[in-house]
Amino acid sequence: MTRDNLYDAAFRYKKTGLWKKLWDTDIFALKLKSGETGYIAILGKNGEYNAITLYIGEEGFNTYHKIANLEMTGSEFKDREALIQQKCLQLALETKEALSPEEIEEVRAYAKKNDIRLAGKNAWPQFLKYEPGFFPWKVETDEDIAALLEAAEACILLADLLKKTIPETLGIKSVSGEGDIIPLFEVKDHTLLQAGMIPLPEYKEDEYEFQEYNNEIALAGVKKLTKKGNWETELIRLPRPAQNDPDEAPFYPMMVMVVDSRSGYLLPVSIGDYEKNPQEMLDSFAEAWKAQRICPREIRCRDERTYAFLKNFCEKINAKIRIYDGEMPMLDEAQDAMLEEFIDEDDDFYGDDYDDDEYADFIDDYMIQMAEMILNMSKTELKTMPKELRDNLKMLIAHEAFPAEIAKELEKKLKGL
Repeated sequence: MTRDNLYDAAFRYKKTGLWKKLWDTDIFALKLKSGETGYIAILGKNGEYNAITLYIGEEGFNTYHKIANLEMTGSEFKDREALIQQKCLQLALETKEALSPEEIEEVRAYAKKNDIRLAGKNAWPQFLKYEPGFFPWKVETDEDIAALLEAAEACILLADLLKKTIPETLGIKSVSGEGDIIPLFEVKDHTLLQAGMIPLPEYKEDEYEFQEYNNEIALAGVKKLTKKGNWETELIRLPRPAQNDPDEAPFYPMMVMVVDSRSGYLLPVSIGDYEKNPQEMLDSFAEAWKAQRICPREIRCRDERTYAFLKNFCEKINAKIRIYDGEMPMLDEAQDAMLEEFIDEDDDFYGDDYDDDEYADFIDDYMIQMAEMILNMSKTELKTMPKELRDNLKMLIAHEAFPAEIAKELEKKLKGL
C-alpha cells in the first residue's frame, strides 16, 4: 500500500458525493483486515469540512463520544484541550490553503502523473492522523495507510449502493451514543457486504493512573524545607504545540500550574511531555520547590488528573493533598494572564509553535503585575494582610523573584510590617 493508492481512492471518492447523503452522526462499522472494527463518520453535508473519519476500535470511538458530547466547562484550558482529544484517521478533501507545502507538492505530482485537474471545491486530498494531545499529522505508516484505504474503498462501494436505496434500508441512521445498534460491513471481492448489526461501544470516562515518584534525593531536598502556604494546582495543557523532531507530530506540552492561594505567587515550573515523560515533569516540580526554598503545606487540586499525578509526591514530602471543590481565584487569575500572553484574537487552537521563552516572559510579567498591585496598596491595607502573606512576599524578595528595582521598592513598602 502506498500513498498513491490513497490518492487514487480520494479522487474516486470525491466523485461519489457520499457526504450529500449522510450526516456526520450516521455512523456505520467496517471489519478491517487487521481484525479490528472501524467506525466511520462521513463529514461534509453541512458544507464546512469534508472528510471520511475512521475511528479504530473502542478506544478510538470513545474519542468520538467525547467530541459528540462535549460540554463547555468555562475553563479555557480544559475546553481547548477537549478539542484535541480525537484518535482517528481522516481522508479529507480540502482547499489548497489547508495543506503544507510538502502536501501541495505531493498532490500536484500525483495529479500531473494521472492527468487530474485540481479545480473546484475540496479539490485537494489530505490524509491526517489525530492523536490525543498532538497536532494533526500526516498518515505515514503502512498500517495506517492500509486502514484508511479500506475505509475509503468501503465508502466508494457504499455510495454505489445508495444510488438504489436509502441509508435507513441498510440500517444506517443517526446515533445518539446510548444503546445504538449500527450496521457492520465488510469488503469481499470488491463488494460491500453487510455482516450484521452491532452495538456501538459504550462511552468510558477517563481514568488516571497514580504516578509513583521515587527520586529519593529530590524528595529529601523538598521535605526538609520549611512548610508554607496552601497552593492552588492544576495540570494544564498549553495552547500552542511544541516539536522535538521535525519528522514527528508536534505535541501540546503540559505543566503543573501552582499558585499560592493568598499571595497569587506562581511557582515557576517547567513544561513537559505528560504522556511520554511524567517523571521528568515531577523532577521539575521538585526542583521548583527547592529553588524557592519552600515545601508546600497543602496542595489543592482542581481535578482528578492533577490529584493522581501529584498524590504520591505529596505523601512522600508529608504535604496534605486533596481535590478541592471550592473556588480557586488565584489559579483562575494566573490562567487568564497566561492565555492573554499566549493567544491573540486571531489565533486558533492550532496556532504558532510554542516558544520556550514565552513562558519565561509570562512568569516575569506576572510577577511584575503582582508587585505593582502591592505597591499601590496603602499602609493600612498592607497591615490588614495576613502575616503569612507578608512573610511570603519577603521570602520572594529575598530569593530574587522580582527585578532588582521593584524588589527595592517592595522592601521599602514592607519595612516595619
